[in-house]
Amino acid sequence: MSQPPSPPQGASGERRGRPPWEPSEPPPGLDQPAPDPDQALSAADGGDPPGRPSWQPSERPPSRGEPPWQAAPPPPPAPTSLPAPPHAPRPQSLPAADRDRGRNEPPWGPPPAPPPSAPHPSAPHPSAPPLTGPGQAAGPGQASFLREARPPARRPAPSAGDLTRRQGTFTGQITRDGSSGFPVEAGRYQLYASLACPWSQRALVVCRLLGLDRVIGLTLTDPVTDESGWRLSDRDVGDPLTGARHVADLYRATDPGYPGPYTLPLIWDQRTRAVVTNDVTDITVMLETEFRQYHRTGSPDLYPLTRRRDIESLATLIHHTVNYGVYRAGQATDQASYDQAVDALFTTFDALEERLAGRRFLLGAQLTETDIRLYPTLARFDAVYYQLFNCNLRRLTDYPHLWGYTRDLYSQPGFGETTDLGQIKRHYYLSPEWDNRSHIIPIGPLINWNEPHGRARLSA
Repeated sequence: MSQPPSPPQGASGERRGRPPWEPSEPPPGLDQPAPDPDQALSAADGGDPPGRPSWQPSERPPSRGEPPWQAAPPPPPAPTSLPAPPHAPRPQSLPAADRDRGRNEPPWGPPPAPPPSAPHPSAPHPSAPPLTGPGQAAGPGQASFLREARPPARRPAPSAGDLTRRQGTFTGQITRDGSSGFPVEAGRYQLYASLACPWSQRALVVCRLLGLDRVIGLTLTDPVTDESGWRLSDRDVGDPLTGARHVADLYRATDPGYPGPYTLPLIWDQRTRAVVTNDVTDITVMLETEFRQYHRTGSPDLYPLTRRRDIESLATLIHHTVNYGVYRAGQATDQASYDQAVDALFTTFDALEERLAGRRFLLGAQLTETDIRLYPTLARFDAVYYQLFNCNLRRLTDYPHLWGYTRDLYSQPGFGETTDLGQIKRHYYLSPEWDNRSHIIPIGPLINWNEPHGRARLSA
């Protein structure tokens, strides 16, 4: 069997966490008109669309978290038209009763004067002390930094196995007017994510699709977790931006009393040195609405005002029966719970198959937030959930319209570029929380993701 071309190798010394795409063009100025959402969805089926990577996702060699891509160019100066808030508060964490426990199930004093130009996303803020992880000595200024963190109020933890909700435990908001204490600024915020994590992929897709990789930095974790959770880099190196070795260190730096879970994705504020939010739904909607001034010209409106009720209604069904349905099936401890989860999952798949027979995307001809919430589960289904989580009534490829829809999304910018089945399989089959005691990574499935999907003709 011929092997697909390997992705290009990055320059030696590249740090972990560079995005899997070429640098974007500079963002538009604040005085440019709002982008036309229809321009981004006009690509035909022929040829290789810009979002399609050069590898077969099911055959891509597993990586160790050092992506072979170029760094994004430095972002432009932060806009001066946004009023700076009088104070930058610590984000508040939700009570423990509103949190889930899964490690991989995400849920995301006056500030110093703004610098003359925003720092590069991969460079720490000049006045920020390094973080330290467990067992590490605190650097200069570290002890006083940690003492400033304010622990939130808490309630009793939820019962074990409660997967019905996935809310963020830190719920800060980044706003255009700065009223939240976290104003929209280019170069100020860093997205921490993993190519293996389905919840992270939502934020990665939105960042790339809207061109926000030019103004928000990105750090990618190792796909395989350990006893301390997501690893930010090699143990001896740590995260170049913060010095942290695990995502847990970022949470503890924000709130030393925070007990977990230490989930991805999250947005880190380089100025206040704190987690802003780890609520994945808030993160994507915030990027789609509050950062609109930085959207690439021609990018789609993923959260249009006139369709938000439809988006949230359908996304709620998908959240409970598909996004969480696979985990309910895979982590079921009795037959009745497993049967109920699998029945709900494939009933929804059947309904989606019928729905997509006559429309290109879930809400018609326009790509929306609902499609982004569904895609990561579909991308992992045949390779992971079908066999590891016993969701084996049917494969995704057994659904002609749903599988064609998945390939259509894969060909769009941001989707294929963030789909790495090598890292996905390493995470699920090697990470301790999924209890794959053999630690054997399956070779298959062998799937042609680049097969023409033929769905551009659908306009309903």
